Amino acid sequence: MTIPELLQKRAALGEQARAVILTAQNEARGLKPEEVEKYDKMKVDIDGLTDLINRERSLSAATGELNPVEDKKTKDGKAQFESRMQQERARMESHRQLLAKPEYEDAFQTYLRFGKEDLTPDQSRVLYEARVASPLSDVTGAAGAYLIPQGFYTTLTDAMKWFGGMRASNATVIRTATGNALPFPTANDTGNTGELIAENTAATQASTEMAFGQVVLGAYKYSSKYVLVPIELLQDSYFDVGAFIAKKLGERIGRITNNHFTVGTGSSQPKGIVPAATAGVTGTTGQTLTVIYDDLINLIHSIDPAYRAGAQWMYNDATAAKIELLKDGNNRPLVNSSLVGIANEVSGGAIDQRKFLLGYEVVVNNDMAVMAANAKSILFGSTSSYFIREVMDIQLVRFQELYMNSGQVGFLAFYRADGNLIDAGTHPVKYYANSAT
Repeated sequence: MTIPELLQKRAALGEQARAVILTAQNEARGLKPEEVEKYDKMKVDIDGLTDLINRERSLSAATGELNPVEDKKTKDGKAQFESRMQQERARMESHRQLLAKPEYEDAFQTYLRFGKEDLTPDQSRVLYEARVASPLSDVTGAAGAYLIPQGFYTTLTDAMKWFGGMRASNATVIRTATGNALPFPTANDTGNTGELIAENTAATQASTEMAFGQVVLGAYKYSSKYVLVPIELLQDSYFDVGAFIAKKLGERIGRITNNHFTVGTGSSQPKGIVPAATAGVTGTTGQTLTVIYDDLINLIHSIDPAYRAGAQWMYNDATAAKIELLKDGNNRPLVNSSLVGIANEVSGGAIDQRKFLLGYEVVVNNDMAVMAANAKSILFGSTSSYFIREVMDIQLVRFQELYMNSGQVGFLAFYRADGNLIDAGTHPVKYYANSAT
């Protein structure tokens, strides 16, 4: 499908999803279970189309207009790439289904509580088959290491999302089966325009060549640092050992990765969105600890309009408190809230409340700098241009003997990821820096 066809299909799905919400609103009721299921399915399809559209646009920008021979090579290469991706997705889906089976969850919980020595032959077989079938079988061969089952993995991911703001933003998260270098091609031809020529007049060459480049994402290795758990706690049947370990290890990995995705240097660690962003506005003299309305407006307009659709603000909670106290000439707060969703029995009565500043959504990220002299305290722009690459799966290792002299068992989680802002040269994200004096 072409990009216009994809856009048309996405728009149609959006209208259908909106109709589900409007129907419930018009009837003054919550969503029915079947409506929730229908809406969620359409939302997944919309997100998938959005990802495909972005990839098609990136490919088009990188390749430009090719001659027939080059165009055929590009199409053949794209077809081979899509074929490989389909095979990889099928393999990963098959593996996810294997991890989601009750017998794997049962075997994994036995492993957590008592170690592999107490596994039955059937449980050992289930765990072994999952390791062999893993897309990452080449890096999961350590003795005593098992892949986290679907339910456990979801809990761990949720714990990671709880911290910071990078995953809560529109950052693009992609998962790959291996950690090989992943290049993102970029192209910048914004300095060139077409020309008007007379009949029988030769076209001229552009004065500036199209600039091509690439951003490469790797896979840095993170550990949760190990957790020591008393064997009494593990063996008490009433205790949800899976949720306990997921929470602790997930929090630790979540804290460090959010920090790196925000302010990482890019040297032996991911490059954070702040170091990758471009200077937008510097506070006027005296604004070392504050920001004024004019500078917020100027920061918005420092971003090209092409990047403002879906743009977001990002700052920490202390900065949020200061900005929420700002008012316009009619004494109205600049920050306002929007209720997203409908409270009903299916959702447990929860309503997603979002905050908006001057029409753009706010993301609170406490790894952003606190306002101070020269601090890069506020970001604005297309946060979806920041890519987080993670390598599946998260691995959990159980230390059966090392700490047994103290009656304890150790657990350790590993995670591989990288991140960077994909900037082709027109700077999709910019920052506000407080004044030096």
